[in-house]
Amino acid sequence: MFRSKLSLLLFLFSLVSCGTADLRPPHLSFDKIDQDLKKKGLAVVTNPPIKELTPGDWKDYKQVQFFLKDVWHSKFVRFFTPIKEEEIRMRVYLDLETDAMQVEFLSGEKKGLIYGLEKKTTYQIAADTGKVYNDDTEVRIYLESLRLYLTLPWKLKGFPIIQYAGSKEKLDQKYEVVYFTSVQMNATPDTDQYVGYYENKSGALEWVEFTYRELFSFYQGVLKYGFYEPWNGKQYPRRITILDRFEDPDFVHELRIEKIEIPSKPMEEDDKVLELPEPGK
Repeated sequence: MFRSKLSLLLFLFSLVSCGTADLRPPHLSFDKIDQDLKKKGLAVVTNPPIKELTPGDWKDYKQVQFFLKDVWHSKFVRFFTPIKEEEIRMRVYLDLETDAMQVEFLSGEKKGLIYGLEKKTTYQIAADTGKVYNDDTEVRIYLESLRLYLTLPWKLKGFPIIQYAGSKEKLDQKYEVVYFTSVQMNATPDTDQYVGYYENKSGALEWVEFTYRELFSFYQGVLKYGFYEPWNGKQYPRRITILDRFEDPDFVHELRIEKIEIPSKPMEEDDKVLELPEPGK
C-alpha cells in the first residue's frame, strides 16, 4: 500500500521538483569548517540570554515519554502516513539508549494499538495479536519524523558541523541564524541540513529549516517551536508546528505536547490492556 502511495507522490513531485535541496546560507560557500564560526554558532545554541533555554542533553535520560496530540490540516500529506484522523492523541516512548521507540494511540480507530521501531525495523502490538514485526515503510517514516521533531531542539548542538550564519530578520522578528549538518559542508543527496533561527532577545529556538533526504532529496520544510514551558529545570517547547514554508498561513500538522515524563518501564511492559486473553475466554 505504501509503495503505491509513494509512487503517486514521487510522480506528483517530479512534475514540479528536481535536484537536491540546499539549505546552506550562500555566504557559507566554502567547503571547510570555519572554527571561529563554529565557536560562535555553538555559543548561540548553548548560551542563550535566558539560561533556562540552554538545551539539555538527551544522554542524561535513558528513556523519556511524551503525551501529545497530533493535529493535521493537510489531508494530502496525511494520506502518506498511518494517521487516519485529523486529530489523534498518543503516547510517545523514546528509548534514548537503544534508539528505539513506541507510539500508543490514545484515541481514534486505532486506540490501544502500539507502533514500535527498533533501528529500522517496525512492529505493532495489539491485544489480539501480541507483538508482530513487519516492514512498514509508511510507519517507519512517520515514527522517525516524530522522533526527529521531538528531539531536535536539544540534538542540534551535537552536530559535527555547526556554523554561525549571522543575524536575520524573519516575519518582523530578529534572529541569530546557525547552520547544522554532518559529513561535509555542502549539500549531498544523503546528508540532511538544518538552519536554526534563535530569537535575538531570549535565545529560544523558534524556527528550523530542514531537509528529509530519505523521503526525497529535494524535500525541505520548516518547523516552528513555541510555547516553551519548564521541564526538569529547562525550558522545552510544547508546540511543534510543521509547515512547508515560513509564510504559509496554515500548517501541515502540529504536535501539541501535553506532558513530558520519565517513564518507569517500557510501554509494552506497562500496559495491561495489551495482555492477551487466556485461551477459551
